[in-house]
Amino acid sequence: MSAKFRLPFLILGILLLNVAIYFRATYEVSDSNLFYAECARNAGRTSAAINLVLLFLCGYYGLKKIFLKPTLLYWFRILFTLFAVNHLIHFYFVFHNFKDNPSHLGVSHHIHGFLTFVFILIIPILLWSIKKINGVIYAVIITHLINVTYFISITFYGRYKPEDPAYLHRIGILIMIVMVIFVGFRIVEELLSRES
Repeated sequence: MSAKFRLPFLILGILLLNVAIYFRATYEVSDSNLFYAECARNAGRTSAAINLVLLFLCGYYGLKKIFLKPTLLYWFRILFTLFAVNHLIHFYFVFHNFKDNPSHLGVSHHIHGFLTFVFILIIPILLWSIKKINGVIYAVIITHLINVTYFISITFYGRYKPEDPAYLHRIGILIMIVMVIFVGFRIVEELLSRES
């Protein structure tokens, strides 16, 4: 498959996955008040998986090397784009889950989350428009990835209740922490190699 058709094909795949999430919820959720919560939860898990792959790439290769290798950079851009598309759908589900209580989605009370969402949409545009990395872009991408990981982690942590230990979510948080540490080691290595 040629590169110019790969991105639309993968976006279609994300859309179809979320259609499957929607229809799965129609069969599994009997309480209509929980329907969109279930959809949002599974779309969020998809975003978490994509984010883990992005963290792995940054930790394994390093951001500088990703920008030096066209194939790696191409897939890095695609993954950020797929994350943004999936998160738009996730937000749609979240919006419908809370539409009866709009105070939960007010921008003024959730400025950090709002800015994070804006950056989720901006970063893919930035990545597709640049060919070289500098210190500012490096810092923006790494900070964004860690920030998104933080949001996913606190969402997973919110699933924990005394009656529901949510072991899968706790394991997910642990994996994300390990991946952020992995990325941290690569950042230090790249900073030290620049100084030597």
